[in-house]
Amino acid sequence: MRKSLLLAATAAATAMLVLAPAAGALAAPAHDVLTTGKVGGANVKVKDVLQAGLKAKTVLVFSSVSGTAISLKCAKSTITSKVTANPARPGTAVQSLTGETVTGCKASTTLVRSVTVTVTKLPNRTTIGDARGNPVTVFRPSATLKIVTTVVGTLTCKYTATKISGKASNTGSLISFSKQVFTRAAGSNGFCPAKGALTATYGPVVDLSVRGHPHVFVN
Repeated sequence: MRKSLLLAATAAATAMLVLAPAAGALAAPAHDVLTTGKVGGANVKVKDVLQAGLKAKTVLVFSSVSGTAISLKCAKSTITSKVTANPARPGTAVQSLTGETVTGCKASTTLVRSVTVTVTKLPNRTTIGDARGNPVTVFRPSATLKIVTTVVGTLTCKYTATKISGKASNTGSLISFSKQVFTRAAGSNGFCPAKGALTATYGPVVDLSVRGHPHVFVN
């Protein structure tokens, strides 16, 4: 009888040891598409505010694709967004691009004295996925360029796009766009290119809603 009880107790203990790792694995926290601090870090919360300026030593470029050869280089730009969805990976996080500033712009011709860029029709729906390449999409971006010239005074150029595509990188917590095309919606043919291409790299992306403003990563 004692031997049977001993064997039963040994079997029960062995079963507990075998099952314990499995139970622990099931209890492991799930990582969402966006985390802070590191890949696999704390999940970014819905309603958190994210922000990024231009990557150090880079400029925002808006170059002519067709028509006039005028192009712009802007020294400063900042994007701000609010997280509206951050599902468990694999998946796609959604943000509302609530603010964007572009300043310090210079044109490629001396016929232009100054350029003021205003991003319009905010907010813009923005998605960041954890598929290959960490794709980023901004839907229906638009901007107005106020150009002061030496020949015809002040002109206004308006540009829109159905969407522009970029990619996120965990190296430096960056978001980059390369030659994304905008179409002129209004403005002079002489100083407003019919189409212009945007190239810019933002980062590091930080979470302003978390103490210390940690960098944001894609999982």
